[in-house]
Amino acid sequence: MTRKGICNLLTAVILLTWGSLCLAEAVPEEARRYLMRGMAAEEMARAPGDFERAAREYGQAAKLAPTWPEIYVYLGSAQTKAGDYRGAMASFRRFLELAPDSPDAGKIRDELYKLEYLAEQQSKVAEIGGAYESARGTFTVTVSGADFSARWTGNATGVDVKFGGAFGAIDFRGKGISEEVFSGTMDGAAIKGTWRRAPYKDEKSDCTIPGDQSEFTGTVSEDGATIRLKFIRSRYNAEYTGVFFGLETCTGVNKTGEMPEEIVLFKPGKVKSTSAPDFMQFFYGKDLGLVGINLAEQDPRLVAGVVEGMPAAAAGIRAGDRLLKVNGKEVGGMNGAQIANLVRGKAGTKVTLEVERKGEAKPLRFELVRMAKP
Repeated sequence: MTRKGICNLLTAVILLTWGSLCLAEAVPEEARRYLMRGMAAEEMARAPGDFERAAREYGQAAKLAPTWPEIYVYLGSAQTKAGDYRGAMASFRRFLELAPDSPDAGKIRDELYKLEYLAEQQSKVAEIGGAYESARGTFTVTVSGADFSARWTGNATGVDVKFGGAFGAIDFRGKGISEEVFSGTMDGAAIKGTWRRAPYKDEKSDCTIPGDQSEFTGTVSEDGATIRLKFIRSRYNAEYTGVFFGLETCTGVNKTGEMPEEIVLFKPGKVKSTSAPDFMQFFYGKDLGLVGINLAEQDPRLVAGVVEGMPAAAAGIRAGDRLLKVNGKEVGGMNGAQIANLVRGKAGTKVTLEVERKGEAKPLRFELVRMAKP
């Protein structure tokens, strides 16, 4: 077969979105080898991380043949698919330096304009990550390229427990530590993927609650301060029997239905304290429960005053008390919004406050029932 025939055969296989490119003549065989390895990696790729492997192969080829224009097009294409937009821009610019008169130069410049915008958006996304607060506790958010994950560990929800003992049936709310993970991909401000909850053992019934999962969608605010995640949670009923508490036997776990949920995560320090009521109002609406304490602006752990007729005043909390813990969680280092969101909750639910008071040797503990706003 002639060299022209070989070139035509290669270009029939090596197709790019902006056209076909023929291999340069003076390219080391080892560089060609890495090119083919990169093409194979791209053919197998299913996720952004897979394209990173292809980019590494093309990168090796570029090191061996640094003046080979075409390899930078392959490299830039793989970097784009991997979410490395700035790396792709550098590769395409290198191609234009080496082949400014190429018939594909115009299309490459168009790609650069698109990548410029994508890189700007990616810079905003790069600010997302770390610890985010929510009504359920702290989530750890990680963003790598287009990959997104949010992880939480705490007391699981969605389980009702029924005890059928010698003294009749008693209903409880389930309790058990589990892990939940949102894992997906980002496209601009939009997120989609899969939510999963790990199996766990319910402390009340000693029943093992099966794992749960659903698809989720989400959005990120422009400043990265707020993330909203929507998903479907399954509800379960766990039943157990026994003559004495502590000697119970799990008799079964049944799925009783599904419940749509939305979790709002907010970045500490980026959300102003004045947004705390709106944040909790979003979750509970007219069922928002308060305890009636006002926190000092200059020191959010300090109780500046209590509202007469509300649970805090009735329990004996006073102005000048200093909050140490809310539901067992230390509040040192938190801002006013974070503390307020821990204290607030659904009306009728309990919250435990531990405070420090002058003249008292030990912290004082108050168990309050949140009350709807009068």
